Amino acid sequence: MNEKVPDFYNNKDLIFDEIWTLLSRGVVDRSEDFRLPVVIVNKGQISDGRIVVLRGAFKDRRVLRFHTDLRSSKIEALKENNNIYFLFYNKKRKIQVRAKGKATIHFKDKITDEAWKKTMIISRKCYLATNAPGSVSENPHPGYPEELEGKNPKIEDTEIGYENFCVVESKIKEMEWLYLASQGHRRAKINIDDNGSVNTEWLTP
Repeated sequence: MNEKVPDFYNNKDLIFDEIWTLLSRGVVDRSEDFRLPVVIVNKGQISDGRIVVLRGAFKDRRVLRFHTDLRSSKIEALKENNNIYFLFYNKKRKIQVRAKGKATIHFKDKITDEAWKKTMIISRKCYLATNAPGSVSENPHPGYPEELEGKNPKIEDTEIGYENFCVVESKIKEMEWLYLASQGHRRAKINIDDNGSVNTEWLTP
């Protein structure tokens, strides 16, 4: 018996909204698969991927956001080449989304100020590391001071971490959507112009 298909199965005009519904859910729901996308950046001839936590999905601006350490290698790469790629997959809904955009790094501005105020202590701890992420270490350790292992500092003692905190906002220009279904897969490409207008076309899965 074929599974019941969702409304967007044969209606390309519903796909864009479905994608942003999942993205918005990923920002607030820890159980949503879209919360943890793979992000790919490029430096020279080398592509480099990692998982980040989705911290913002702004449909009106076509923008995705995540937080990171200013000293990280992905920031170094984005300063050289601000092309950025996201890969999302929701196992339950069997939906894959690839998103392509241009990244902007925010540091010590209104966006980072507001984001930092909302950042929990357990996350702020990560920005207290003396050395940059990826630095070679003689012994295994979490990066932040030993006295903080297994416990959280006072909120006022985390403020120094703001010096290493930045927000990456990515203006999405293109998306590819894939829906896996037993009766036949569906695939579509979404182009977003500079004014934010959306054009969706079917692709062969």
